[in-house]
Amino acid sequence: MGTGGVPPATPQEQSDIETLNALMGGSLDPVHALRLLRKHKDLDKAASALLEGDNGDNDSGSFADLPPLQTVDSPTPVGPRTPPPSRPEKPVIDLTKDDGDDELARALQASLEDQPKTFGPSDRPPDPKWAMVSSNSEVNTQDGMSQDEQAMSRAIEASLAYNIGEDTFEEIPLEERVRKDYTPVALRPTSPGIVYAALILHGLFFVPQVRNALANWLPLPEPGIDGSPAAEMAPPITGAAFPVWATMEIFANMDLARMSELNVDAAMNAFITKPWSSPADRPGDISFEFYEGLVYSVENVLRYNNINNPQRKPHRLFSLQYGNHDAEPDDLSTDNLCCVKVNAGKNLETNDLVSSLAADLAPDPVKNPNARRQVLFEPSDVIAFQLARRRRATFRILDQFMKESFELADEKRAAQRTLLQEAKELEAKKKSLLHFNDKDTLADLQSCLYYYENVAESDDDPKRAEDIRVNKEKLTRIVDQITEEAKTIDATTERLKSEAVGMLDCPELQNHRYDLRAVIVHDGLFGRTHLYSYVKYKGKWWKTVDYVVTEVPEDTVLNDPTGLHLGAGPYFLLYSRALSPEEEDARTPWHDSIKDSIKHNNKMFFQQLLPEAAAQVADPNSPPSSPYISATPSEHTIESDTAEPPSSRDEPMDLSD
Repeated sequence: MGTGGVPPATPQEQSDIETLNALMGGSLDPVHALRLLRKHKDLDKAASALLEGDNGDNDSGSFADLPPLQTVDSPTPVGPRTPPPSRPEKPVIDLTKDDGDDELARALQASLEDQPKTFGPSDRPPDPKWAMVSSNSEVNTQDGMSQDEQAMSRAIEASLAYNIGEDTFEEIPLEERVRKDYTPVALRPTSPGIVYAALILHGLFFVPQVRNALANWLPLPEPGIDGSPAAEMAPPITGAAFPVWATMEIFANMDLARMSELNVDAAMNAFITKPWSSPADRPGDISFEFYEGLVYSVENVLRYNNINNPQRKPHRLFSLQYGNHDAEPDDLSTDNLCCVKVNAGKNLETNDLVSSLAADLAPDPVKNPNARRQVLFEPSDVIAFQLARRRRATFRILDQFMKESFELADEKRAAQRTLLQEAKELEAKKKSLLHFNDKDTLADLQSCLYYYENVAESDDDPKRAEDIRVNKEKLTRIVDQITEEAKTIDATTERLKSEAVGMLDCPELQNHRYDLRAVIVHDGLFGRTHLYSYVKYKGKWWKTVDYVVTEVPEDTVLNDPTGLHLGAGPYFLLYSRALSPEEEDARTPWHDSIKDSIKHNNKMFFQQLLPEAAAQVADPNSPPSSPYISATPSEHTIESDTAEPPSSRDEPMDLSD
C-alpha cells in the first residue's frame, strides 16, 4: 500500500485504517486516514476529526521533532518483561473489521457522532436521585465543606426551619384510646417544648423503687389539722411537696388508668420546666436540669415532709454519697451525685459508664499523680446517666468504688493497668514486626513469594529452577514465621485485654447490681416526635413515640443507632438496683383515695365509649380497692367539664378527652 512519502503504517495503524475505511463506507483514502491517525494518535479522535472534515494535512506541527515511525519489516527491540507472564497472552479478536455490512458502518458512524468530544470524570453536581453515582463536584461548597458536612448542614437547616407552632397536638379517636392489657401508658403534654420532661417522668414510673417510695409517702398535715385522715387531706399546692404529689398522681394513673395516653398539661404546672424551644438547645442538658430539680424535691420531701417518716431518716433514692477515701461519711466535704455525665465520643478512654465514673472517682495515679482517690460512702437505689451512647442491660459498677472495697479495688485496678500496659507493648511489637518505614513488610514478602510460586519461570535452566525453589522455600519459612508470631501476639493481646476487663468482676465486687430501666433518645431533629423512650415493664421492652407504644426486643434498645450520625442518639439512661421478678411485679400500694379517683375516671371514660369498644375492656372495675367511689375525684385525674374538681386546684389533668 503506497503512502505518498509517508512512512509505512504499522500493523495496528493498518487495522485502524481499515476501521476508519469501514466507517466511511469503503471510500476513504488510506493516506488520508494514516495522516489523521498520526495527527491525533487515537482512533476515536481521528474518527471524530474525519467526520468534521479534517484532512490531516497539518500533521507535522506538534510532532515535527518526533523520530519517524518504524516500518513493518524493521526489527523490533525485545527486552525482558517484569514480571514475565505466567500464561500465553490471549489472542485479540477484532470485531471492527469491514465485513461489507453497510448497516453496521452507518450505525458506527451515528454512534461516533453522538459521543462527546471530551472524556473524563463527571462534573455533574451531586443529586440525591443519583446517589449510586459518585461525583467529583461539590454542591455550593462553602469554606471547603465536604459532602458529608453539607448533608449535616442541610439537616440542621431543615431543623431550624421547623415551626414549633405547626407541631400540633394530635387528638386520636376515643375508641383508640382504650388501653390494651398492661401496655404502658403514654404521657402527652400539649406543648412540644416540654416533651423531654414528660419522658423523664414517664421513665421514672418504670423504676420500681421510685414507684414504691412515692406510693408510701403522704405529706405532713397542715398546721391546725391534727391527724387528719389521708382521704380528707388536701393535696399540697405549693412548695417542694407540690411536684412530688403531682408525680405520685401521674404514676398512679399510669399504673391503673384504662386509657392508653394521658394529657399531663395541668400536672406539669407543678414542675419547673425550661422549654426546649430551639434546635441549638440539647435536650440532654435541659433534661439534666429538670431531673436534678425533681430529685432534690423528692428526696427532701421524703425525708422532711413525710408522715410515714417521723424520724426523718435519709433515704438515698436518687443521690449517692461520695468523697475522699479517708473522709468520714458525715464529713462536710462529701458530696452527692444523682446523674453522671458521659461525654461520649470525645475521649475513648471514658466513653462508657464504668470509665466515666472511674475518671471522677478513681483517676489513674500515673496520669494524675496529684489527684485524690474518692469513694462511695452510700450507694443510691437509682442512678442516671446523661449523654451515654453505649448501653448495657445490667452492670455492676458501684462495688469497685465503695469505701469498704477501697483496698481490694485498688489492687485489682493496679493489676488491670499492668495487663493493659503489657497489651500495649505487644501491639507495638506487632507493628514493628509487620511494618518498616511505613511499609507493610509482610505484604511485600507475600508478593515476592507469589512471584516465585506463580510467575517466575526457569526457561529449562536447571540453575534458574534451583534458585527459584530455594528462594520460594526461604520466603515460605519467613512468611509462615511472621504470620504465626503475629497470630500469637494477637491471641495474647486479646487474652490480656479480656483479663483486664474482667479484673473487677470478682464475687467480692458484685454485691450491687443495677438493671437498665429506661432510655430516652433524640433522633437529632426538632419536634415532639423526635424524642422517644424505651422502658422495661412486666419483663418486656416498650418504645413510646408521642402516643404510639409498641413492644420491641431488647437488642433494639441496646443497639438503636438513631441520631448518632447527627451527634444525637440516646441521651438519658435510668438504672436502678436489681430486684427479683416477684418484687418487680408486685402491685404498688397506692392510697385508696387515689385509687378511688382513678376508678371514678375509668368509669366515666367507659361511659363515653361505644358499646363495642367498651366490651373490649378486660377489667372495667379496675383498680381494685375499697368499694367506695369518690364523688369528687382528684383534679389531676379528671377533666373539669366532666366532674367538679375540688377548690384547691384551678386546672385538672385531662384524662378523658
